[in-house]
Amino acid sequence: MSSDRGFRVSGQTILGIAALVFGVVFLLDNMDILDARQYVPYWPVFLIAFGLLRVFQPRGGAGSRVWGLIFVIIGGVLLLRTLGLSDIGFRELWPLILVLIGASLLWGSSYRSRVIWGTTPPADPHSLVSGFAVLGGFQRSLNSQDFRGGELSAIMGGCEVDLRQASIKEPEAVINTFAFWGGIKIKVPTSWSVSLQGFPFLGGYDDKTSQPSDPTAKRLVIKGTAIMGGVEVTN
Repeated sequence: MSSDRGFRVSGQTILGIAALVFGVVFLLDNMDILDARQYVPYWPVFLIAFGLLRVFQPRGGAGSRVWGLIFVIIGGVLLLRTLGLSDIGFRELWPLILVLIGASLLWGSSYRSRVIWGTTPPADPHSLVSGFAVLGGFQRSLNSQDFRGGELSAIMGGCEVDLRQASIKEPEAVINTFAFWGGIKIKVPTSWSVSLQGFPFLGGYDDKTSQPSDPTAKRLVIKGTAIMGGVEVTN
């Protein structure tokens, strides 16, 4: 039977292969068949594989691709040093991570303008939510009957948005999120379905809502990146 979804490799597959390979290497080392020290330095290969997975099979939009590219670059630099082909280390390249993070945030902002606003901004200014918390907190409640989405950023701070009195006219609304050592909490009506498409890096996206059984329910899509932070959606 054919499937239109195609073959996909998950992050767990990469982790499982890595555990299997290194388990065999260490087992053979204990049996004095080979020297594990000759093979362990090549571990960046799996970092590159995980990065390529994020680039070509993104599940978190631009944020996932950006972090996938970061993993590929870091893994590539470490592997070249292991092979003796380069003297460049992570210390020389770490500013590139800031460049890629900035590019991801700018893309998210332009995404809001192109997709959420459309050709013109909505007539109701409360149709969009925008919050930016740095070393502090941001709280807001919206009751717009034409909610379209927006963007929320929390850097060592917190954002809390209550949408339980709002409604979505279009099939879905999109909120772009960025959490860095911070947290974002979004409350939604029980009639909405939630789709988490963000990319967590040492962080997490958590859907604690009771998903409606109605297949035609309006959908809230959560995109973005959580770095050592979290995004939580509840009712």
